Amino acid sequence: MNRKICSGKVIRSTLIIHWLKHHDIRKVQYMTGHNFVSIAERYWTYNCEELEDELKSFHSLK
Repeated sequence: MNRKICSGKVIRSTLIIHWLKHHDIRKVQYMTGHNFVSIAERYWTYNCEELEDELKSFHSLK
């Protein structure tokens, strides 16, 4: 088990960060179901490049 991936929240955060890199903030807000754009904006402050790489290495759909 990977110790950095300790919950579903970590996976969700990583996915939202990935979406923010590729989509408009309003689209990410809609995709995540957030009522306010400020909630989606807070994910911009996270830097999870390393965690994304580790998620890819352990993903079951290689």
